[in-house]
Amino acid sequence: MNTFETTGFAEFDRLADLFRRTRRLLDVLSATGSLPEGGSDVLATQTLPHVEDMEEGFRIRLRASAAELSELRQLVLQAGIAAPEARDPAEQRAALIEAMHELGRDYGQREILPAPARRLAAIEHARLVFALLPATPPSEVHFPLGLRSYADISAPRSATELSGRIEELERSLWAIATGRPPRLHEGSYRRTYGFFDAAARISSTGLLPS
Repeated sequence: MNTFETTGFAEFDRLADLFRRTRRLLDVLSATGSLPEGGSDVLATQTLPHVEDMEEGFRIRLRASAAELSELRQLVLQAGIAAPEARDPAEQRAALIEAMHELGRDYGQREILPAPARRLAAIEHARLVFALLPATPPSEVHFPLGLRSYADISAPRSATELSGRIEELERSLWAIATGRPPRLHEGSYRRTYGFFDAAARISSTGLLPS
């Protein structure tokens, strides 16, 4: 059995412990249909704030010029910002980029920090987890239903897909934290469980040969 060892980096160890605790809560939920005592508080005060860091890091990191016009428009709408009035393509892109920049500034001003390092680390780690999730070895897949594989859960292929997957994590966790247990066969729950299963694995020294 793989054992968890500290790395000597407090923030990394904190996140590794968070991922492991979240997956254990999901294990109990999967087995019993409800969270153990205190489980909702952990999700609401620890796991969900990390997902919110991922969302904010995504907005900070987004390279607007790398996205298609339709994708920029969709991201702006997802953020709750009114779409700019119809113009020619060049002006539409400029308006959408400005909207994304304004959104990034809004998020960046919520705390007085030299740089949004925690949020950027959260989104980069999430991208790594999403990318490695489909390649999880069968022996490391802990989801209790179906095949021992996450190969069918493809990594996000665009900014819109990445944003959607993060929002799905948030919706799923909020539903669980507020007492609305999922059905095991629901794809959204399996993807949420798989994310924390993979995150717990790659965030611990259990990846190294024992």
